[in-house]
Amino acid sequence: MRVAINAQFLHEPHTGTGRYVYNLLSALGRVDGVNDYRALTAQPLDADLIPETPSTFTWEVASAGLARSARLQKLDWEQRVFPGAAKRASARLMHVPYFAPPLRTYGVPVVVTIHDVINLRLPLYRAKASAQLYAQLVAHAARNAAAIIAVSEYSKKDIIELIGAPPERITVISEAPAPSFRRITDPERLDAIRAKYQLSERFLLTTGIDARKNITTLIGAFAALYHELDDPDLQLFIIGDPYKLGSSPLFPDWRPLAQRFEIAEQVRCMPVDEEDLATVYSACACFVFISTYEGFGLTPLEAMACGAPVVCADRTSLPEVVGSAGLLVNPDDPDSVGAALYKVLNSPEYGADLRARGLARVKQFSWDKVAAATSALYADVTGMTRD
Repeated sequence: MRVAINAQFLHEPHTGTGRYVYNLLSALGRVDGVNDYRALTAQPLDADLIPETPSTFTWEVASAGLARSARLQKLDWEQRVFPGAAKRASARLMHVPYFAPPLRTYGVPVVVTIHDVINLRLPLYRAKASAQLYAQLVAHAARNAAAIIAVSEYSKKDIIELIGAPPERITVISEAPAPSFRRITDPERLDAIRAKYQLSERFLLTTGIDARKNITTLIGAFAALYHELDDPDLQLFIIGDPYKLGSSPLFPDWRPLAQRFEIAEQVRCMPVDEEDLATVYSACACFVFISTYEGFGLTPLEAMACGAPVVCADRTSLPEVVGSAGLLVNPDDPDSVGAALYKVLNSPEYGADLRARGLARVKQFSWDKVAAATSALYADVTGMTRD
């Protein structure tokens, strides 16, 4: 059976969706020797962006026509060019691995992966009229999809509530950390990463700077913790682009608050090279993630895979993903967050216990499992018999 996959997000390898597409295709190449795959993009891919796959995979460019803007060109490719190319390739099935299924499918059934519906749940993430129209379009298309992959039970509930998709068409298939996320214990590598990013021997780590990541609350919790512990070397490291801070309501600027709490010198914010992420996770004293909305929440699992103790919000999908392997906290309460961090930092035994539980928990998630479940869904949708 031929499956056409929208692989456009391979051009954005550092995004969550880009990682999902890369790891899914790579794993399908390992576990699925039955289907024939056509991975379609609007522009040619650099060689380093293409995952290693067997001869059952064909990589094709389906060029979009000229449009008045990049946004319209993207819409045209998703809604017209990709499904048309899938039809011409005689695909039995299309898989769109992000929230952009085509409204017109040319008679080819569609599977769509919906990682979250944040643009429908949180008004801040659909502020522009064009974003609202786009959300309505893809939501309507998703309701007509042959199958929807939700990445968590929480996300499935949101999809049912906000899109109105039939529950029987939604299958939950969790994500997983990439194989590159593993614990690094080499002292020289850890020291080198601290030197590269100017990090102290003991630092807390978090990822993301958009509004739902709740950094303002974390700044308050860290300030109280820093002054209580009286450890001049303790730092908070936020992975993100500081130039975006204050650029829009989507990226609130927490730096004045850090100045007011007299911790500005203890907080670092900058991007991290992809190849350094596992070592940064491994080097941190604790990974703290108090996001108020996540469709899945992959970064706590990545941190666990690297042996970091995890303090995590008790909201949305995160308890489902982290389970009892992380310390769950109320993300709206800085005192609760600070107390949890104090417990981890002030008790090496407790931190070691969280580390062990995290390493055990993450073994339940793998991309080969994701790929096997996804391939089985393809067969279910098309009525194909699997040996």
